[in-house]
Amino acid sequence: MPAYLVTVAGELPLKSDRSRPRFYKRLIENLKDALSREGIRVVECRVVDAKIYLSTDKEALSAISRVFGVHSAGRVLEYKFRELKDLAEWISENAKAMVSGRKFAVRVKRSGDHPFTSLDVAREAGALLKPHSAGVDLENPEVVVEVEVRGHKAYLYVERAEGPKGLPVGVEGSALVLFSGGFDSPVAAWLSAKRGIRVDFLHYIMGSTQISYNAFLVAKELASKWLHGYRPLFISVDFRDVIAEVSEKVEWSFRQVVLRALMYIVAARIARERGYDALVTGESIGQASSQTLKNLVSIEAVANTGIPVLRPLLGFDKEEIIGLSKKIGLYELSSRVAEACAIAPSRVETRANPAELKKQLERVNTSVIDKALSTMRVVDLLAASPEDAVLPSDVEIDFIPSSALVIDARGRAERVEAPLHGAVPLEEVDFENLPRDRVIVVVCETGSVSYVIAKELRDRGYKAYSLKHGLK
Repeated sequence: MPAYLVTVAGELPLKSDRSRPRFYKRLIENLKDALSREGIRVVECRVVDAKIYLSTDKEALSAISRVFGVHSAGRVLEYKFRELKDLAEWISENAKAMVSGRKFAVRVKRSGDHPFTSLDVAREAGALLKPHSAGVDLENPEVVVEVEVRGHKAYLYVERAEGPKGLPVGVEGSALVLFSGGFDSPVAAWLSAKRGIRVDFLHYIMGSTQISYNAFLVAKELASKWLHGYRPLFISVDFRDVIAEVSEKVEWSFRQVVLRALMYIVAARIARERGYDALVTGESIGQASSQTLKNLVSIEAVANTGIPVLRPLLGFDKEEIIGLSKKIGLYELSSRVAEACAIAPSRVETRANPAELKKQLERVNTSVIDKALSTMRVVDLLAASPEDAVLPSDVEIDFIPSSALVIDARGRAERVEAPLHGAVPLEEVDFENLPRDRVIVVVCETGSVSYVIAKELRDRGYKAYSLKHGLK
């Protein structure tokens, strides 16, 4: 069975005697959760000095290397030795293929009482390996044979991977992330989780549901790959009526700033009701006109959230943020999330005065906040699908999800003239055996025929939608 030695992040061994066991326990629980999500069973788990030893029923290095609190991890061979000669021969036998035709060095770390030193082990094993190699090179080896000696057991590394470091998720409370799904907010969520915070996601539906659909996919990828030890939540709130109210009541230059203040207000209300310790945003000073330092100060003053607002990206520029997005594997998904149209794309106030901002905010009827909160949906990210979180309850939809079953209700001539690849013609549909666990989108030229068919399918219990306004 594969075995692994996990080197924990450098902060963990430095914790006090009272705190350290809690951090290690949380890290072990998170490791087990990460592996179980990949269908990997942990056969054995124990702490070896400051490291964690794991044996599993399948290859697990990739999953281990995505757990916060892991500095590095390696797949190892384990051996209980009797004496130095025995140990050196075992190292040579198992490492000779690694050094074949290459310059090498042996590096040994040792703890415990032994009649030999780490250098003795390296020297003896190196002498046995040299005939199988292109020679020893202690300065610039092509391959390093790494060995750890712990008591009377030795561990030979055969594969290594870097971890994300940080603290185990769950040791530092919880936060609600204002989540658009673009480049900034997912990276802010990742950096918060890296400091041990359990993060859940609050997404405002502000335009096309396609944007929100794609944002959900980003959150799900982030949660399944990086957020271990708990069940991350995706909370969606329909903010379109709030946007309409702001557009109608607030002066042009203040609209973006007022809208951001309203996002804070709604987020803080949800956070207080659900027991979060803080809010997290993807704001970076000066990146957008509504994110100047003066505006951020004024927004917090008038929103009066009563809860801390964390901004992990405060000092990052866009290039650095996108670099992190690529590093954590979210870049491709985030690039599909189109930005919602700004309600005041130009001449935005960049130095909002708190008093004036408060006056503009007071123009907004607070009933729209209550109405928005009434639309709130909360789903388990790991178990839910996008349609559970962000698709409207009404029959019409303004895009076709990539995983949907598409029924083409157009006539034969229209289908020949403009074929819709992958769609099933209406006359070929077996209505008695349609999948009930899959989104169905019915399309026609104008959206009228498709609406009737989708409504009938809804009445039969299917997740059916009509493409709004049709293919035209």
